[in-house]
Amino acid sequence: MSLTEKLKLLRKKLHENPELSFKEHKTSGIIKDFVKDVAGENSAFKTYEPFLTSVVVEYRGGSTKDPFYIFRADMDGLPVTESSSNEYVSKNDGVMHACGHDIHMTILCGLIAEVAMKTPEKNILFVFQPGEEGAGGAKKMIETGFFDKYNVISAFALHVTDNHELGEVASNGGILFAIPKEVDIVFKGNSGHAAYPEKGSDALAAAASFLTNIEHKIRKVLNPSETFLIHFGKISGGKARNIIADEVKIEGTLRAFDRKIMNTGSEEVKNTALSCGAVFGCKTEVNVLGEYLEVRNTPELFDVLKKVCSNLSVRCIDKKAELVGEDFCYFTDRYPGLLFWIGTREPGKKAEQLHSPTFFPPDKVVESGVKILFYLLMSQ
Repeated sequence: MSLTEKLKLLRKKLHENPELSFKEHKTSGIIKDFVKDVAGENSAFKTYEPFLTSVVVEYRGGSTKDPFYIFRADMDGLPVTESSSNEYVSKNDGVMHACGHDIHMTILCGLIAEVAMKTPEKNILFVFQPGEEGAGGAKKMIETGFFDKYNVISAFALHVTDNHELGEVASNGGILFAIPKEVDIVFKGNSGHAAYPEKGSDALAAAASFLTNIEHKIRKVLNPSETFLIHFGKISGGKARNIIADEVKIEGTLRAFDRKIMNTGSEEVKNTALSCGAVFGCKTEVNVLGEYLEVRNTPELFDVLKKVCSNLSVRCIDKKAELVGEDFCYFTDRYPGLLFWIGTREPGKKAEQLHSPTFFPPDKVVESGVKILFYLLMSQ
């Protein structure tokens, strides 16, 4: 079987068996089986499982004094029910690789296969990281101390997107992804009959007041020219139309490019929630579920990417920062790093959005991704 056929089969297996954050048991098994197949008995390869379902493949092709390069792929799926119109579909009901992590893993496995065949004199860590989708798997992996024994001088990752044409590359030499912070705000009041509102504390009114006022309050502490996005996409609470709501929860996300702006904005969100709760006699809880850093690329590594793309006749776009988040930020915060988009939209087809039931990148992008990563490796 050719490598192209092996990678196509691997992608199918990974796509059909998505697993949620930190539950990627079958996924890690599929990866380890593939590595064993392509690396065989080559003693330069060693496989580790430093954190839960993670897989790290170490390759020592260089000397003991040579540095290491990290190439990372994320492993987890999303709680999305996949469209039956896709070429092949998840076998796990309600779970889907709707963010292209199956492609990311397949490309990284393809890079391992290339290294196994060409045995470059490089030292590499191929990192398959669980829990990217809001679970902070990258930070948890780093906190294990596993990487401390390696002299890592750079870290690389890619992310597929239908916002660019198939094989097209987009990145920059600065901030590429924003700081996301996920928050829940819970208002707790006192229930009662709607006919006697003075005897209860209306949590729904407190939540409504917060949602009405928060944008205005933010602009009192942050200049409108500063990027700070607030979005609350879910609200739940109350028991019946004629009962004063005793508890309401709103769930949202905050986004910024600057850490100081994020701190100032999120503090105002908390203060506004507390004051709105107090006005309606409610207790208020503000819970931060997760927070990443910004993904900040190293300018010199972006220059290398542009040169690689030029040599491969691949279009490379200098991309503005976007308000999406990625926990590869913990690698770029610790090491010189580079994250780049790789396009998946085929000619004549509409762009499908990440996290949607119909997002299904074609297998063709795998070959492009492997080639770009290998040339990046050899350009170091």
